[in-house]
Amino acid sequence: MTYTIKQIADLAGVTTRTLRYYDEIGLLGPADTGGNGYRYYDQASLLQLQQILFFRELDVPLKEIQRILKRPDFDLVSSLEEHRRSLQARADRLHTLIETVDETIATIQGEWIMNDKEYFDGFDQSQYEEEVKQRWGDTPQ
Repeated sequence: MTYTIKQIADLAGVTTRTLRYYDEIGLLGPADTGGNGYRYYDQASLLQLQQILFFRELDVPLKEIQRILKRPDFDLVSSLEEHRRSLQARADRLHTLIETVDETIATIQGEWIMNDKEYFDGFDQSQYEEEVKQRWGDTPQ
């Protein structure tokens, strides 16, 4: 099946402007361009856009996504399996954070007693270490 830019945008929940930008930077071009200048996308385009959106969901920058998708050894199924593992890890962490919120509320309301360490269950500040190093240097406290 062939999709117009509007149809694929609606399917994916992105804007046509986003798709034009992805085309402009060489991330996702149309499968075909009609004589009228309209962009047309196919099933392979849908899968590539899905990959882009999975990577974006995992906070991968567009330049890195482009590099990954253009690798000669890129394998769609392996990529999807890795997305699943990453998303499951994120879901597990979010579930733990939700439990921490619930337990904190219960503790504040006197229905539960948390130990001091439990107040921080589920947080992963390692993602911010580079930011802190850039701002404050690499001096341990």
